[in-house]
Amino acid sequence: MRSLRSRVGVLAVTCLLSLGLAACGGGDDGGDTGADVEADVSVTGTDALKFEPTELSAEAGTIAIGLTSEPSVEHNVVIEETGDTMVVEAAGGQTNVGEVDLEAGTYTFYCSIPGHRVAGMEGTLTVS
Repeated sequence: MRSLRSRVGVLAVTCLLSLGLAACGGGDDGGDTGADVEADVSVTGTDALKFEPTELSAEAGTIAIGLTSEPSVEHNVVIEETGDTMVVEAAGGQTNVGEVDLEAGTYTFYCSIPGHRVAGMEGTLTVS
């Protein structure tokens, strides 16, 4: 009987320690939070397959675009007028920053993941 109590006690302590360590676990989701590159413009890709906002503006030159994907879906930002160049991608729940060189003009950005653009994932980037 004593051996059974010891085992149950050890099991209980192990479970409590595991729960405590899990609760204290990191906050790093593995994504680039943009700490090394600050975004000039930021957009969120929603789980409803929309960009928020859909209208962005930036100064000509190297533009850092931040993308946050809501938790359930991966997204990317592609610039149509640059030969469909992918600037940045982010897995669900992550934020990443990518850079693109653009001259003054109006550009269409969209998500190239199949089905996303046709669902309405596109917007306009005005560069001055």
